[in-house]
Amino acid sequence: MKWYSRSRADFLELLYNKYKPMEEEVISCLGDWAKDTDFVLCNGNSDLLPTLYKKDEIRYEYNQRNWKRGRVSCTIFAAMWMASDLTNYEFSEKEAKEIDDTSYNNSDYLHIRTPWHWWYVSDAVDHMRKRWNKNEKLVKKYWKLASYRISKYDDDIIEDCIDKLYTIDWNMCPTAEYITDYTADWILDGTKFWTNTNWHSLCVIKKDGQRSVKDNYKGSKYNIYGLKHKLSEITNFWPNFYVYTLVKEDNYERIKKLNEMKSKIVNGCSINSELWKLSGSEFHKNKLHDMNNFYREWLELINNELKELV
Repeated sequence: MKWYSRSRADFLELLYNKYKPMEEEVISCLGDWAKDTDFVLCNGNSDLLPTLYKKDEIRYEYNQRNWKRGRVSCTIFAAMWMASDLTNYEFSEKEAKEIDDTSYNNSDYLHIRTPWHWWYVSDAVDHMRKRWNKNEKLVKKYWKLASYRISKYDDDIIEDCIDKLYTIDWNMCPTAEYITDYTADWILDGTKFWTNTNWHSLCVIKKDGQRSVKDNYKGSKYNIYGLKHKLSEITNFWPNFYVYTLVKEDNYERIKKLNEMKSKIVNGCSINSELWKLSGSEFHKNKLHDMNNFYREWLELINNELKELV
């Protein structure tokens, strides 16, 4: 049957089958599973991110197909990309396998990863950061890694991160329509895509002055492609993104505590606001209002100290 005689549905199916990964590689991760303990950048606090220490746009690519177990490790590879792009350190295949292998049956994380299975984004980001920070040679040369969670709707923060040449880690659903879009001209033009249970972890970068996606199949034709729209506009992107920054070893523990307090305060403000809406008592509403004012003052103190440390 000739191309022009096919229906649009037939064409999409044919194109998807042409460019999709192998069946066992499709199911990679279900969601990011953001945690209340994640460090949160919000309310215009992007100035808390230090300027990147590297001044180039060198980007590293890895291929999760290089070994069988890696085919379900997209979240691990995305976290490695962030670290490599930030520091210009390229992981060897031996190192990549070690990072991947130690993610299984590890009780240090919220979700224990079982053999030959995908993993959540937040756990993979934590795992990569911990493996890096335990390596004395890497810490001595590049400093320690800190990780932050960002809402996809914080356009200013996300654009600021990308403009400063940070790589951010995200999660999306690779539907046939999505693939058809970016394989037409290496640019994702659309914003409205349906989703299903198959999710895939990738990175967003600044490439040749353009907001772009970096996939995890080095050497493939469409491994890097442009994004016409902001991330908040694209429907099949997961609600949260992650980013690594570098921190002086002497400041790391204090920054960690400050960010843990900040996360709990942000969560406390949200809970108090919900309680305020539910309560019919003016007394309790006033108390909740006062508590949130106290939280806001505390946040300001924390943010000022963070600015000095980063």
